[in-house]
Amino acid sequence: MWKQKGQGIVEYALILAFVVGIGGVLFANGNLADSIRSVFSNVNIQLSAATTAQNIIERLRQGRYEGLADELQGKPSKTLEITSDSAEGEKLAKELNIQAKPGDAWFVRVTTTGHTVFTYYSADANGGTTYDALKASYKNNPGYYYTKKDGNSHPVKIYEGNYNGTGSGTYYPNATGWVGPSPSGNGIIIDPTPINRL
Repeated sequence: MWKQKGQGIVEYALILAFVVGIGGVLFANGNLADSIRSVFSNVNIQLSAATTAQNIIERLRQGRYEGLADELQGKPSKTLEITSDSAEGEKLAKELNIQAKPGDAWFVRVTTTGHTVFTYYSADANGGTTYDALKASYKNNPGYYYTKKDGNSHPVKIYEGNYNGTGSGTYYPNATGWVGPSPSGNGIIIDPTPINRL
């Protein structure tokens, strides 16, 4: 009986030594070790759904400053703009599990200095005017919302997250925004007034 018990312990010790030895060889070999580390580091952590304006802005902030979204990292060579209805925005929403309310929209603007503004447009906060209706209205009469001479002609209500290059900043739950042309020329973007609070 004692011999059998002693034999079991020795077998377990040999198996453990074998596993540790194989693990040591794998991680000592640079290429294989890097590949294995890459697989484990790239496993997506399931994020809870961000559904409110504040939660969506916080999730976008995490995407930029906590490394959850590669496309939001660093200082771009030219201003980076992402709208929720663009291909980039849809990809980012999926990656960060952002689920905006139908009729709402969000925007990201990262400047070349790293200054970052996240803006959320809520239809409910703007008399029920959906983002699609706002886009159509802007397309038909852009001067009603914004002119280079007068700036913000008819503002909209927005939620805003405004952060500097290191991630310090403030969330504004009741901000004023202006609807203007996106620098890419492909649509509109809603920016806070004033945009450069930091």
